[in-house]
Amino acid sequence: MATHKVTLTRYGIAEVLKWCIERNHKNIPGTDSAAFQLMQGELKKKPDSSDYFTLHQFWKEPVTIEFTDEEIHTVDRCLYDNPNAENNQNPAIRYRFWVATESAQ
Repeated sequence: MATHKVTLTRYGIAEVLKWCIERNHKNIPGTDSAAFQLMQGELKKKPDSSDYFTLHQFWKEPVTIEFTDEEIHTVDRCLYDNPNAENNQNPAIRYRFWVATESAQ
């Protein structure tokens, strides 16, 4: 199974988790895989500081996470299906997951 490294800021990770975990309502399975657990772990590293500079540095720091083809497909589905179901605009972060996967060829 092929894997793809995707670099996201923690802002991007929060956006992905919002649509794939918080607002998924268990409609799309597969959001409990290793990449999702890594993303959740990254957000748990948030500093306790209320200093704007410290928090801003934390949120905009890029993080590279390895996704399988299946996880890429799951994220893409979450970022497309869930906002559309709620009549919301698709998140701009979605383009980061438009990679050539083995299943797409």
